[in-house]
Amino acid sequence: EQYVPEKEVVSIPGWQASVSLDVKDTVETGEEDEEELYCQRSKLFRFKEGEWKERGLGDAKLLKHKETGKVRFMLRQDKTMKIVANHFVIDIAPYCSLSLNSGSDK
Repeated sequence: EQYVPEKEVVSIPGWQASVSLDVKDTVETGEEDEEELYCQRSKLFRFKEGEWKERGLGDAKLLKHKETGKVRFMLRQDKTMKIVANHFVIDIAPYCSLSLNSGSDK
């Protein structure tokens, strides 16, 4: 048997790619202008159709914008980095009334 070493194909004669992909040095997440106030590994659930359903697992963060001072809650899934929660934290009575749910242990 004759050994043929493998070669990396970087171009094919007579063919041109219709799209060129540029490799970026850094990826912007939207968190660059924010200070991390709190971070904890968490599971996010939502109550739908009479039962709790899991929405994601990852780091739950409270982020404060350096210029505006607004605080937001954000949870990004670990593996896909998909944002599953992104909410402003507002100090107004009907929006910030958090309490334990006595009917669930989650």
